[in-house]
Amino acid sequence: MSIVYIDNPPPKYGDQLKNQIKKFPAGAKSYFRDLFPIVNWLPKYNLIWLSGDLTAAITVGTLVIPQSLAYAKIARLPPVFGLYTSFIGTILYPLFGTSKDVSLGVSAITSLLVGQVIGKLMESEQYISGAWTLADASITLSLFSGFIVLAIGVFRLGAIYQFICQPAIAGFMAGSGLTIVINQFNKIFGVPNINTSEAPYLVFGKTLINLHHSTVDAAFGVSALIYLYGVKYLAQYLMRKYPQYNRLIFFFNTSRSIIVLVFGTLLCFMINHFGQFATSPIKIIGDVPAGFNHMAVPVVKPDILGFFASDLPGIVVLLVMEHGAISTSLGKVQDYRVNMSQEMFSNGLGNVLGAFFCSFPGTGAFARSAVMSKSGARTPLSSFFVGIIVVLAIYVFTPAFKYIPMASLCAIIAHSVTDLIFGPTVWRKFWELNPVELLVFACAYIISLFTRIDIAVYVPVVLSVLVQLYRSARPSYAVLGRVDLDPELGEVTDEKHTKQQEIEEVDTINKLDHTLFFPQDHPTLGSYIQPIDSGMICFQPQENIVFQNAAFTFDRLFEEIEKTTRRGKLPAEKMGDRPWNNTEGVGKSQLKPLLHSVVLDLSGVHQMDYSGMEALADAAVTAERYSGQHVHWYVVTGESMAVRKSLLFAGFGNQRSDGKTPGRFLSDLRHGVLEDGHRPGVEGCRSYDPTAAATHADEKNDFDQVVVIEQVERQRRPSFMQKAMGRSNRDSSSTLDQDQQAQEFSTTPCSDSAQWCYCNNTSIAPNAKITAVHDRFPFFFRSLHDAVRAALIGKAISDSHPLDSISVISDRDGTASPGESSSS
Repeated sequence: MSIVYIDNPPPKYGDQLKNQIKKFPAGAKSYFRDLFPIVNWLPKYNLIWLSGDLTAAITVGTLVIPQSLAYAKIARLPPVFGLYTSFIGTILYPLFGTSKDVSLGVSAITSLLVGQVIGKLMESEQYISGAWTLADASITLSLFSGFIVLAIGVFRLGAIYQFICQPAIAGFMAGSGLTIVINQFNKIFGVPNINTSEAPYLVFGKTLINLHHSTVDAAFGVSALIYLYGVKYLAQYLMRKYPQYNRLIFFFNTSRSIIVLVFGTLLCFMINHFGQFATSPIKIIGDVPAGFNHMAVPVVKPDILGFFASDLPGIVVLLVMEHGAISTSLGKVQDYRVNMSQEMFSNGLGNVLGAFFCSFPGTGAFARSAVMSKSGARTPLSSFFVGIIVVLAIYVFTPAFKYIPMASLCAIIAHSVTDLIFGPTVWRKFWELNPVELLVFACAYIISLFTRIDIAVYVPVVLSVLVQLYRSARPSYAVLGRVDLDPELGEVTDEKHTKQQEIEEVDTINKLDHTLFFPQDHPTLGSYIQPIDSGMICFQPQENIVFQNAAFTFDRLFEEIEKTTRRGKLPAEKMGDRPWNNTEGVGKSQLKPLLHSVVLDLSGVHQMDYSGMEALADAAVTAERYSGQHVHWYVVTGESMAVRKSLLFAGFGNQRSDGKTPGRFLSDLRHGVLEDGHRPGVEGCRSYDPTAAATHADEKNDFDQVVVIEQVERQRRPSFMQKAMGRSNRDSSSTLDQDQQAQEFSTTPCSDSAQWCYCNNTSIAPNAKITAVHDRFPFFFRSLHDAVRAALIGKAISDSHPLDSISVISDRDGTASPGESSSS
């Protein structure tokens, strides 16, 4: 059997650089392979996938054409610009995309933001004078927003999407959807002279006031709404009643928009043709030019770029937010994962190249992507087929677009975005989870109804970041106590009601095998939880310890120390002789025990920066000044390299006093193991006879037997540092320069079963059985039970032999000399 000592020494920066250089070729190969995910699935393409992709493309193609025309009107741009926007992104996406369902192109919410930006442009002197055109604005916004999103993808920063919390996304989408619906009401009901650039609540109010001025357009708009919602709810009913025909019903449902468009256009054409009107009595789209008439290399005008500079961040955030939300949600539904960096790359590249075709910013659209998923798309190639349909529409069907009634088009828009508007159920869900989540959601929802849409983007994002910063600055923590279980019945023993008032230290240690640790304020077990031991604090930070919360975390620890222990030095009797910050009377506080140890559970801490390390070192100094005696810190380290390195840098591995400031330790990364710098070597293999140790222990009481056996065993055990370094490294001044054997040291048994050998082995013997795993550093532990046990044993030794006993923990690696006191 073997006791294995492990270590995870921080690597040198030079070694890290060498490793990164070695990994660079493989990393570059992986980077370019991930850049073209099509190579993973295209060689396996088959006819079954092709049939599914074509079916989905035809279904989405009937939806993308009316949406492209309608959303371009939301953006205050010519309708053909919407077709341009829905072309290039869909063609390129299969090369770079990682979702089979995303449909790049025009988006209602992005179009709404672009429309507000274009509205500001239309009021400028340059636009009125003709120096700027709508094409210039569209190209500039698409090109530079695309560049920024493309850079996010190239540098693999797609994780930035995770900084936008879900309540902010949900609230913004819902508020934007409601804003779009409100802005379409006046066109659906034919109410003239409504300025939709105003705040949505004003637009809604003025529409209601002027509802009696409705024109004949209301017949087209209202009838279109009735048909769209009628078919939607009828299809849901038929799917429940006749599930065997679900696929046919689904296609009938998804074709409702194109049917409205075709019949509305046909009726409008007949009215204008047979009525021989000079101007159409019904508002229509008008002439839509065929082909890519605006295709050219983008010409960037610096003055218009400066004009849009303040609007680009909002557009970029919206592109990332909307595309990330739809791609990740559909990936969860369809059981695949998307690469957000790659999604940003494909989105950004589509917008950059779209600028050559005079498109405006586009992204993954909610409605079309959902239809793509439900239509049975099998691969991203379905998006390519949708692009082909758009090209056919640009060259073949544009003459028919002239007579599309605006009211019918606005009805399609309003109907498409109503799924984004959440009802009271979602509000209640956020409230029940956390009122702060509801606050973020409500801010995004309400702000979009009262101001510009870009402000509704910024405010919830900033608010969610502030909430997260506050949570980080005020992290959760717990002061742990113990609950002893009945080993026979397996039930909790309430020791507050037992007759035995005092428990011997040996019993306390032995009960650790049947002990659980819980926060002392636990809502269920609070009445059963008792302090682990007098003069011992068990503190558990539950967040990373970094600069914004380090002071708060260790202030809470010191408050607990002051609450449960007393000062080591009595305050002066006269108030005038006391410092200003120590004016409380002595009273019952002197009945409290002195602080002897702190068990610090950092198993849930994964990051600790310099500020966190300094705050912990200052806490050790403050604790020692307060208690007036040496305080040991028993640390449960977890597996984080950053936390371990910080602890070693601050000296918490060996806890050797620096001799200048009580409570401050020598760094374990800069100094040797022993206080005098001596690094003894190993003269072969040393043996230990447990029988002799037991005979020596018979002279003491039962508890001392346990302690003395441990003392003798550890006294004779060569330190791990000695074996790891060897005699050739005696003059080294840093543990970073140790041999790599320090990472894989173990002990193996000798041939004589009565003896143990501790040899400089680099691996465990094949037939060896591991009995225990310890950390190389004496004050680091892998579990809370081990740390508490060590603290209790250390206290017991200190109480039994206050002057010349050996600290079990300090001597685990040979760091204490035979005459060293554990309290020194």
